[in-house]
Amino acid sequence: MPRLPSDYGGQEAGPIDRSEYVPTVFDKRVDALRLLMGKVDPAMTSDVSRRTQEELDQETYDGAPYYGRWLLGLQKSLIERGHIGADELAQRIGKLKSEQ
Repeated sequence: MPRLPSDYGGQEAGPIDRSEYVPTVFDKRVDALRLLMGKVDPAMTSDVSRRTQEELDQETYDGAPYYGRWLLGLQKSLIERGHIGADELAQRIGKLKSEQ
């Protein structure tokens, strides 16, 4: 079985940061999107989220923050399940970026 980007088992990782994490506005928005999509499409489960995140390439997986990987997985799920096309999603993201 191929090694997934999320598979760090047995690798030297250094100390664990045990300080309390305070979610950012971005984190809260991504979590809200995930919860809302679960209401719209009950098949969009945590298992689906995990699979889509684990399918990211290593560089993207390592470079994205925790909730950033959730958002990338959600985008992939939306396209896979036919809720939006890849081109339409790219256009909407581009429009939002241009409005900032």
